[in-house]
Amino acid sequence: MSTQFENVDMCDPATHDEPWELYEYLRENDPLYWDPNNEVWYVFRYDDIVTVARDPETFCSTEGNRPNIPPDPSMIHQDGDQHTKQRALVSQGFTPRQMRKMDDHVHTLVEDMVEAMVQKEQCEIVEDLAAKLPMRLIGDMLGVPREKHDTVRAWIGTFIRGGQGPQYVGDDVNDAFGEFCEHHMEMIEEREQNPGDDLLSIWMNAELDGEKLNEEQLLFEHTLLNVGGAETTRNAIAGGLEQLAYHPEQWDYLSAHPEAIPNACEEIVRWVTPFLNMFRTATRDVEMHGKVIKEGQMVGMQYPAANRDPRHFKNPYEFDVCRDFKKDNSKHIAFGYGSHFCLGSSLARLELRHTLEVLTRRVKRIRVPEGEKVTWVSSSFVRGPARFPAILELR
Repeated sequence: MSTQFENVDMCDPATHDEPWELYEYLRENDPLYWDPNNEVWYVFRYDDIVTVARDPETFCSTEGNRPNIPPDPSMIHQDGDQHTKQRALVSQGFTPRQMRKMDDHVHTLVEDMVEAMVQKEQCEIVEDLAAKLPMRLIGDMLGVPREKHDTVRAWIGTFIRGGQGPQYVGDDVNDAFGEFCEHHMEMIEEREQNPGDDLLSIWMNAELDGEKLNEEQLLFEHTLLNVGGAETTRNAIAGGLEQLAYHPEQWDYLSAHPEAIPNACEEIVRWVTPFLNMFRTATRDVEMHGKVIKEGQMVGMQYPAANRDPRHFKNPYEFDVCRDFKKDNSKHIAFGYGSHFCLGSSLARLELRHTLEVLTRRVKRIRVPEGEKVTWVSSSFVRGPARFPAILELR
């Protein structure tokens, strides 16, 4: 192995600030990488991630999906019949009918936010739109009063930092989770008295074979929705708009060909890959690439490396809203793969599609102001812009 890439700490946020040379080296030369700092294996190739993700009997989720952090009772940490049952209960809030009901609401939210942005001489894409939209939508779905949306957003940001590893779980994370639990219980008590048609009410009343979600499951599914739903969409919107600001010819193409926007959404999600990784635990000794993953050891699936695997994507380091995924015969795996495929992917696509439809219709060009730059989050868990100052040139 190149000395440059020896003993890389994959849980160090700085490792992923400019990771592409590292990812490419490991994907091609050390595709099953042992991180001695955290005692975790990592896979980087598309096919290897698929192998791990589609075999829960060999690579289980029940031991947790973050390194050295214990599992919680949410469906993301279940396998087999329990996962199937729990996912079926949670998915009652994500039916095609529910998504159709959300369509007009999402469009209105985007229209209102863009209208506020174009009134400014300079806007902030993350704060004014990318982070605001998913938290507003999820808050509305759950029936959270709008004056509390920013508070919930702050809690979720703290949870994300803690998700990088136990060394990042301090008093701030514990305090934020305690406050979120109080918020959750207040919502539960209110809906017990006055049930509605919001998502939390649907979950409280969802039933399968006489079983309902218990109190702990409700709490952690509520947490998971906020973390997964908000972070995925925030990063995809902001990261996608950054690329379109740098590729004005592709912006012009989408403006002239709105029918291409759904495909552009897939390329944006591939390019950004909002979550860096998820983990599984080996239930038996497994040989891969001439090495042995021992029973009980964790395996991290490094999604951005897989989404730039040249075995599956032509010119993987090029951003192309016209990318022919059918010709590549590959779909991105930014939403995961197998039984744990992201339940909220349809919601994320809906938000991203409406964002592009509204902006390409109203905005001629997105420019980063002179002397400013887009800065990205430094994290070993998520990928996306932290700050995105922009000038919107109207049509």
